[in-house]
Amino acid sequence: MDNLTHGLLGLAIGAMRRPDVRPSAPERASPTDRAVLVASVLAAELPDLDTLLARGDAVTVALQAHRGLSHALVAAPLVALTATLAARACFRGARLAPVFLTSLASVVFAHLLPDLWTGWGTRVLLPFSDSRLSLDWTMVVDPWVTLPLLAGAILAWRRRADWRRTLLWSAACSVAYVGFRVATWAVLTQRVEAAYPAAQAVRVFPQPFSVSTWRYVATLPGDVFAAGEVPLAGPPSEARRAEATGSTLPEHVQAVPTVREALAWARFPLVHLEPLAEGGQKVRIADLRYHLRGEPTLAFVIHLDASNAVTHAQLERGGSASELLRKWRSADTAAP
Repeated sequence: MDNLTHGLLGLAIGAMRRPDVRPSAPERASPTDRAVLVASVLAAELPDLDTLLARGDAVTVALQAHRGLSHALVAAPLVALTATLAARACFRGARLAPVFLTSLASVVFAHLLPDLWTGWGTRVLLPFSDSRLSLDWTMVVDPWVTLPLLAGAILAWRRRADWRRTLLWSAACSVAYVGFRVATWAVLTQRVEAAYPAAQAVRVFPQPFSVSTWRYVATLPGDVFAAGEVPLAGPPSEARRAEATGSTLPEHVQAVPTVREALAWARFPLVHLEPLAEGGQKVRIADLRYHLRGEPTLAFVIHLDASNAVTHAQLERGGSASELLRKWRSADTAAP
């Protein structure tokens, strides 16, 4: 998820530990109490430093460097230890065990798990497996997860005598919303499966700017994708059928590491290959799970020269957030 949400979740997890000094007490919080909160926020943010340290083209940075080893379960203790040492350096006398244990919980439950429940995919099993795991419950940015946490943090700052209870209530609201998303995902998955009894696989994905409508892709016999939308109250509405084209690329193009990485990311790939005027080829790899009325909105575009070396790579998002919002609204208006 986004860094604001990670940090706010980390703060809420830090508040779950019963402090040494009661929030309403006149004396100042203990060094351990303060270190726990700081370390929890740091631990929730540190894994995303991989985006600052990454080098390479847009595909390598987005897919290989980000959400790599820093997001793996085996690295969680190291991330937690780093946050613990930094917090104890700021608050001398803080006890090691509570700061470290809370930091470890923050890494797992404020960063790794929220990234896992989005649709982008996280390689939490590195180095044992390079598979991208995702639960597809929320978008990477979901205001209904973030806003209760943000409101709780603001109220906790203004009502310091009751800061802990305020943070915990705000976290409970966000958790309840995620639970609602999980239940919705399960119900709608069954509904789409019932609509496509011959489907080899069905996946339901969150739709931006919407709580009541989700996207879906069903893999049908013959390597055909059926994509559409499914509302909370109503049957699935198919928008498009398309043939899976991930395997249509020539083997020498698929062997290019950047292309191979993009193909591994795309769960429902739609691939287009065209020659460039200056020589070489342009490969566009879109994923149908990110679609608007059946048209992909997210794709990696890779330029190869005559020797198959990558000369340019970029991620096409289909426009800015405001442009995408306008497209969704216009699509809703045009829909019968």
